[in-house]
Amino acid sequence: MQRRPPSQEQRAAASPAIDGSYPRPAGPPDHGRRRGLTTVAVGAPAAALAAGPAGAAQHGAITITSDFGFTAPGSPTGCACVTAGNGTPGSPYVIGPWAITAPSGGPTGWAVKVDNTGGGITSSFTISGISANYSGVPFTDPVIVLAGVSNPAGTTISNVSANEDGRGVELDASSYVTLDQLSFNKMTGNTLFFNGSSHITLANSKLKATADGQVPHNSDGLYAVNSAYLSIGGVPACPKSQICNSFDYDSGWGVYLQNTHDVTIDHASANADDSGGYVLDNAWNVTVQNSNAQAGGPICITLNGQKTPTGYHTDLQGGLLLIKGSHDNTIQNDQFGGNKGYDIGSGGNGFFADPCTNSNQPWTLPVEALMGGGNTFTNVCYSTTDIASLEPAQPCK
Repeated sequence: MQRRPPSQEQRAAASPAIDGSYPRPAGPPDHGRRRGLTTVAVGAPAAALAAGPAGAAQHGAITITSDFGFTAPGSPTGCACVTAGNGTPGSPYVIGPWAITAPSGGPTGWAVKVDNTGGGITSSFTISGISANYSGVPFTDPVIVLAGVSNPAGTTISNVSANEDGRGVELDASSYVTLDQLSFNKMTGNTLFFNGSSHITLANSKLKATADGQVPHNSDGLYAVNSAYLSIGGVPACPKSQICNSFDYDSGWGVYLQNTHDVTIDHASANADDSGGYVLDNAWNVTVQNSNAQAGGPICITLNGQKTPTGYHTDLQGGLLLIKGSHDNTIQNDQFGGNKGYDIGSGGNGFFADPCTNSNQPWTLPVEALMGGGNTFTNVCYSTTDIASLEPAQPCK
């Protein structure tokens, strides 16, 4: 069937919230306000950056590679960062609250890294109350990173904040991790990166990556690859019938799941993202429910003296896109409206909606393959689609 790009009126219209309590853009996103960046050098004072937990003392970057690294403040060895607990599942070591003054490598590196790739960590621990009181690191440098941490008793990372840093939280080959109360603003890399990880929950978090001129997937809200059993909301810690996690105003995609399966996305918002809301890329057994993606798409800005669209140069523009054989996914009780490209699409769009020329530019690279079978759409509203079985459109009211 013929592909129909949305009109300017459709893009500008933002649909009402599912339950009346969701944030609703009244028109095109306020990118000017979003892009009012403040440049702060590495090691800048805390007042210039994201506020940390009240009363948090300063601490240098923390690196732990074995159980011997869990030591109390003032210890001559180890991290000198454990403020409570004895390392058992019932009383895990507590790392924090700390205001980290500089990344591990001086101008580069992480704030907190727990690395169990050598198998030296058997203790239980939590990371809580961490603020990154610096900025300007490379977009690949995370604030918090776990590598090879897989404790069935669970590991919690909570109350973490950063502003204008690289990545927020990176999980490499890690499992049974609870993420709660994360606040990452204007990050220059993806705010969450799950790489080969499983049994992860996320609640009560605001995640924004804003870095123009990047390529996929450097500015996604959440990029999960080769991962499984993720709960993005839909857990008891979430507020009842309200947005639990927001992926709004990202330069990239709000949530991108690649080669990832058994995922629940519940009560999430991915509004006004420059590239798109949700992308399922060879993903299966994913449920997207009670969520929205509205008013998404790039705008035209001046970057390095040139008129440049925000976001990625991609034909994956839209509210929800299922590509490369994604199958057996459940989409229910969602709102997708006013997006560039398609509100709901299968495969790549075949064009790039260019705001600087106000036209749809033909896509000269290979177009991403269509979705697979077994995907269901129930009680979903949208204005544009290229999926024949979803015609006619069901605009949001």
